[in-house]
Amino acid sequence: MREVVITGLGAVAPNGVGNDNFWSALKEGKSGIRRISRFDVSGYPSQIGGEIPPEWIESLESLESRENGRPWSARLILAAARLALQDAGISQDEFHASQSGIWVGVSTSDMGVVESEYERFRESGFTKPTNVYYSFPHTAASELASALKCPSQVITVSAGCPSGLFSIIYAAESIMQGNTQVALAGGGDAPLTPLAYASFCSAGLMPTTYNDAPQAASRPFDAKREGGVLAEGAGMVVLEDAEHASLRGAKIYARLDGWSISNATSPKQLKASFVASLSGALRKAGLSPVMIDYISPHAPGDKLIDKMETMAIKEVFGSFACNVPVSSIKSMIGNPLAAAGPLQLIATVQIIQHRYITPTINYEYPDPSCDLDCVPNKGRVARVNRALINLHGIGGANASLVIKGQ
Repeated sequence: MREVVITGLGAVAPNGVGNDNFWSALKEGKSGIRRISRFDVSGYPSQIGGEIPPEWIESLESLESRENGRPWSARLILAAARLALQDAGISQDEFHASQSGIWVGVSTSDMGVVESEYERFRESGFTKPTNVYYSFPHTAASELASALKCPSQVITVSAGCPSGLFSIIYAAESIMQGNTQVALAGGGDAPLTPLAYASFCSAGLMPTTYNDAPQAASRPFDAKREGGVLAEGAGMVVLEDAEHASLRGAKIYARLDGWSISNATSPKQLKASFVASLSGALRKAGLSPVMIDYISPHAPGDKLIDKMETMAIKEVFGSFACNVPVSSIKSMIGNPLAAAGPLQLIATVQIIQHRYITPTINYEYPDPSCDLDCVPNKGRVARVNRALINLHGIGGANASLVIKGQ
């Protein structure tokens, strides 16, 4: 079995675009949650989100790519992919010449396209001819494949929030089996649209008392948390066969050591499914809990999920649970759905690189049911060699991934 390494990172997040900007914001505890400006939210009970300013993305694009009608979610994912390939030092021609593949996770179709074209259809009875293509979940992966001339594996994964991490896992398995040398993998979503946002509000999934203080709204593990803050974003990474990376002299950030996927078929199974994925990833990596230096949890700030994830970590890690730092970057970026896992991975890689653990901000009121070391409000210097990343999604899917620094 081949070894899988990470050689490129591409972060597109509400608090920073580009690896340096993203890392600086996380280290400083800077939130990217703001009042939504893209549409009128005055009638919504929640009026905030992790919105990315368009100019942050436009600065990475050619004028042609901005004018061709490409969906916003695809633009976010392509921007993250471009950053990851640049970071890895791989050109379009080199990617095409390699035994390469593309894996992209999304939670849904681009809702901006779906909603605007439905309104057009209601008014005129017609839609744009491009709607057939741009409304498909596979659009971003297809656009990437076209740009990179990738004739091999081009795969879209959709399983809610863990979709991006699932894509990374599936790409890693393809490399381990010898089917791929270089993989571009990750995910993204753009759910900040009128109907999608209203749907999350109707489901009671978002905070409603922080509209005048957006940056205080995302509160993982805090006793006054009210729900996850919906966000947009994208994260893509370059994975390689370690031998291939070594031969081309690539910088290797970290190694993928083990992973596991589980599913909860009801809220009663949530804790057990967390335990299954966490323990499965450790088992595949051949590690005991005491060998993990840091956990990047799902922890969106949801009353039930944060509690169940804490209970699962305590069951898997036993007496060591309160000794391992567990900080949530969602306190600063909200929950960008399929982008969450890749952005957590990118953040964790940089935590390993910089020997600094980012904080969980907005932690003011301790919750006895979430009594882990959540690195409250201020980051800390620490040596991290092995880390565990955990994700959960609406519908029950879970994924856990262990990485090791070089």
